[in-house]
Amino acid sequence: MLLDFNEAWPRATQSTYDVCVCGAGPAGITTARKLAARGKTVLLLEAGGLSESEQSQEHYKTKDVGRKNWGLVWGRARYFGGDSNLWSGLCNIFDPSAFQPHTYLGLPGWPITREEVLRDLDEAKEILDIPTADFAITKQPGFDSPWFDHIGLAMSTPTRFGEKYVGEIRQSQRIDAFYNASLVDLRLTDDLAGVKNIQVRNYNGKTVEVSANQYVLAMGSIENARTLLNANKQVPEGIGNHSGMVGRCFMESLGVELGRFLVTDPNFWQNGNVSITPTEALIRQLDIAEGYLMYKPDVPVSGLSNYGRLRVLKDFLRETGCFLPSLRELANRIVDFDCPGDGLVIGLIGQEPNPDSRVTLSDDIDSFGLRYSQLDWRLCERDFKTIRVLAIESAKEMARLDRARIHLAPFVLNPNIEITDIGVAGHQMGTTRMASDARYGVVDQNCRVHGIHNLYIIGSSVFPTCGGRNPTTTIVLLSLRLGEILGALN
Repeated sequence: MLLDFNEAWPRATQSTYDVCVCGAGPAGITTARKLAARGKTVLLLEAGGLSESEQSQEHYKTKDVGRKNWGLVWGRARYFGGDSNLWSGLCNIFDPSAFQPHTYLGLPGWPITREEVLRDLDEAKEILDIPTADFAITKQPGFDSPWFDHIGLAMSTPTRFGEKYVGEIRQSQRIDAFYNASLVDLRLTDDLAGVKNIQVRNYNGKTVEVSANQYVLAMGSIENARTLLNANKQVPEGIGNHSGMVGRCFMESLGVELGRFLVTDPNFWQNGNVSITPTEALIRQLDIAEGYLMYKPDVPVSGLSNYGRLRVLKDFLRETGCFLPSLRELANRIVDFDCPGDGLVIGLIGQEPNPDSRVTLSDDIDSFGLRYSQLDWRLCERDFKTIRVLAIESAKEMARLDRARIHLAPFVLNPNIEITDIGVAGHQMGTTRMASDARYGVVDQNCRVHGIHNLYIIGSSVFPTCGGRNPTTTIVLLSLRLGEILGALN
């Protein structure tokens, strides 16, 4: 059943549900559907409406106090379907190397195996509308390298979770889904070992208590941390923050333009983009993080010569620059262009989990009386090392195999040049990381908050590392896993 909490809030107070899931994005909807399939009654709460609104998005306002992160502005959607409303549809899975034992700035990696994460892969592919996707890491034909493999990628339509599942949820007898229902507080039992109830507010000023046997936070990396930190009436430092880890290790996928390349073997590029990922041997030998590189051959810029008073000059610069590569850099300073067979090298790099990169609370208050979040996003030296090493080593392999010649960006070859132009993909991860030891994380291997017997967190906020991959597929996989874990409880 799908209801507006502005009007139908009494229904949510009339019974105790098996599980309350806060957040109706990919993680929340997937968890709720799996629980309903296991026979559980579910209260699914979405803070926003059925479409985007300024009233809802205003609560996502985040103060940027560290490295500039444009994803804070465009990377989050506070309405039914969550961030899937913004998703491009690119799917992949973590490499085995991401799950190998490793210490990251004194922190452990994943406490569960890759096989455990991938257990429900077929079901996840059906959810994401990529049933035939092959994520196997292979050798790219014509690129027989000991250091790089071809990464398995798939494109979803993309799946908009709100649109895809709104009919099913509306008809469900086991899911009561409310939109315009914002979680504003969690109340613990007297012994502080469990959640007693939660407070939920609508946009008409009504706040009510609702109850469930188990509770799940599925509101995204920044909002999950913000919610725990704001829940400080009984625990001053915030719920789940006994070890000071709530909000820490915020991670992003680092998007970096690493250079341009010129095709030397056109047959190798006849199918377009080539995406490669470092082998485990290269990662371990050079001590770098995971990631992948996209070599994107371009066609001539359409229409470049068809307009403007400088049309003749533009034509001359392009023809001369493409024919004489030694003049290309000078020509590009006057007018940007791509040559036939010319292309870009773009890296998507997994950020190191850094405790100093963190979400905290600002002093500003939203209309619900909750402190806004603030982000101090920081990178570390290993991030910059990974960017440079992957760029250099892949360029060497392209040249050795005579597939392309790469002109790397100056900052790649000169470590004294600061890498300032690092973009983000909107892959906000970390802040409630998974760890078997409560000293190093917020949730355990089953996504249960350490020390709280009935509070769970799901989504990319629990990732101990980001693996240099697009997170949506892994979010869905972990959500299916959590649904099975909670579905098995009495």
